[in-house]
Amino acid sequence: MGGCLSSCPDDDSRSLHSSNHPRSMLSRQHHDDKEAPIRTIEGRLYHDEHDSRYMLPRDEQESDRLHEQHFVTKELLGCNVLPEAFQHLNFQRGGLTILDVCCGPATWLCETSLEYNNSQFTGVDMSDVWPKDIRPVNLQFRRANVLHGIPFPDQSFDFIQMRFVVLAFTADEWRKVFNELRRVLKPGGCLQCIDLDMRVSLQDASVPRHHIDSFEQFYSMQGLDISAGAKLDMRLSDLGFQIQQSEYREIPLGWGGPIGTASLNLFMGKIIGLAPWFKRALDLSDDSFRHVQEETRQHLIQSRAYMGLHAFLAIKPLE
Repeated sequence: MGGCLSSCPDDDSRSLHSSNHPRSMLSRQHHDDKEAPIRTIEGRLYHDEHDSRYMLPRDEQESDRLHEQHFVTKELLGCNVLPEAFQHLNFQRGGLTILDVCCGPATWLCETSLEYNNSQFTGVDMSDVWPKDIRPVNLQFRRANVLHGIPFPDQSFDFIQMRFVVLAFTADEWRKVFNELRRVLKPGGCLQCIDLDMRVSLQDASVPRHHIDSFEQFYSMQGLDISAGAKLDMRLSDLGFQIQQSEYREIPLGWGGPIGTASLNLFMGKIIGLAPWFKRALDLSDDSFRHVQEETRQHLIQSRAYMGLHAFLAIKPLE
C-alpha cells in the first residue's frame, strides 16, 4: 500500500472474507460487486487497497466505533441533515437522490433513508462493511474507491454527504475528491461535509502532551492533514460551492458528561485501531504501547482536552 501501509507490519495470513423498524420498510438483498480485498494484522481486519492511505480497521469492532461516532455527532449537531438543506430540497415530498460517500457501516444512511422513505439513497465505500442482508428498500450500495472516481454519471444526485474522512486523504487528494463530488452533484444540489480538526487542545498547559504530539507527527508523516475539518469551507469555496450553513462544536475528551466520555472512547478506539502502525513508527513494544495509551487517556482527562467538529452545508450553483 501507499505511504505507511507499504512499510508497516503485515501478517502473511490474508483473507477475503434486525432492525426495530417495520418489516415493510426493509428488504433482503445481496451485494453483487466483487468483494473488497482484506488483510489481517495483529488479529484485526484491514482493507488491502494498495493506493489508499486509510489505515483504520474494517472489522466489527471498528464498525461499532463508527456507529457510536454517528450518534455522538447527531447529539452534537442535533440532526442528521443540516437545517439549511430543507430550504433548498423538499425532503418531505421525496423523489430525491441522495449519496453518502465513504459511508462505512451506513448508520447515517439506514437512519435517514427510513426517515425519508420516498427518496432513493446510495452508499459508496471501498470497504463493504454495510448491511448486506437486510436494509431499507430505498437504500443501495456500491463498492468503489472515491479516488478512482464515483461510479455514477454527471449530475446524478440532489444531496451528497461526506464525513469523517480526515484520515483518508492526503493534501493533494482532497481537491480530486471534491471535484468528483461536484461532478455527480446536480446544479442547485446540496453537499453536506462534516469532519474533525484532530489537533488536540489542552486547557491545562501543565499536563504533558508529548504522546499526543507523537501521534499528530505520525499523521503528518503519512501526508495527512489532521486539521482538514477546519479547512472544508475553504476547499468548497475554491471549487465554486456556496456555503449556506456552518457549524462548529468543541468536543470534550473525557470530561463534561456523557458526550465527553463517549468522545474519549472514540478517540482511544482510533488509537487502538492504528496500533500496528503507531508501534512501528514510535518503536514501541506491545507493553510500552499499552502504557502510552493509558498515559494519553489520563492526560486528556486531566487537561480537559478537546477537538473541533466542523459541519458545512454548501450548494452547487445553477449552471
